[in-house]
Amino acid sequence: FTCDVGGSLTTVHHMYHWDSMVQRQEVRDCAQRDAAWADFVARSRAHVVAQESAIFRPAGGCMAAAGAAPLKDYSPEPSDGVIYELRTYQLHPGYDTVPRLCNFFEEGLPHKVRADRNSELAFFGFVDVGMLNTVIELWRYPSAHASIQAREAARGVPEWKQTIGNVTPLVQHFRTQVLQPTAFSPLK
Repeated sequence: FTCDVGGSLTTVHHMYHWDSMVQRQEVRDCAQRDAAWADFVARSRAHVVAQESAIFRPAGGCMAAAGAAPLKDYSPEPSDGVIYELRTYQLHPGYDTVPRLCNFFEEGLPHKVRADRNSELAFFGFVDVGMLNTVIELWRYPSAHASIQAREAARGVPEWKQTIGNVTPLVQHFRTQVLQPTAFSPLK
């Protein structure tokens, strides 16, 4: 994905699904031995200002509450003009903030999804390695306009308003970005 609005416009987001940390390491080891990959990394290094990596775990209850398939099974019908909205929550420190936020979302997401059938949850998860107490939602929309309509529809749902009211005290800051899938993205 590339960022269209809401973040650094020169940012590229890569998202991968790994069945395990062992599989992740096997793929990385294989890539290190690939001459074409090594050449690509060498040629692109001059264009990279910074890199950041995190490992997310899916919040299965939130995914199920929104009627979403697990990310490994997510395979949307390709469509021109589609955008994704990446919503990032940085929560207050503590062992219970992520589970509490997820519980609130599990209660509210079915109501939000019923309010707008154009939105599709691609992923809901939290950081396991990286900036802890970070939660993300990745929503797919047919267009940027459809994402605005979805937000407006959700604001009219009392149960969703209650969810946001419950979640807000847990959050230090919140960011939303509009992402466009690259031409080679399987999520286009």
